[in-house]
Amino acid sequence: MHTALGRISIKQEVLAVDTEDRLKRLQSLFTYALSGAVAAKSRYLAIAGEAGSTPAAIARARLAWQQLEARKTAIIARMVELEELEEEATA
Repeated sequence: MHTALGRISIKQEVLAVDTEDRLKRLQSLFTYALSGAVAAKSRYLAIAGEAGSTPAAIARARLAWQQLEARKTAIIARMVELEELEEEATA
């Protein structure tokens, strides 16, 4: 027979494990986005620095870089939100 306190403790443990799994996944996604953003920025700077680059090619490269930067920001926001939810649940 579970007491109410026991059920709360079990729910908190399950929430903590779920939160950890989700944070690990988000960290993995962030690492992937960071790597892509670094590569995309390098590509953009290389294309922008080439005399023969077309404005369209430069714009495409810049857009690709900006999209990955936005993805990083979104992932960070999700990580912060998840950590805040965890803090609220354990408080």
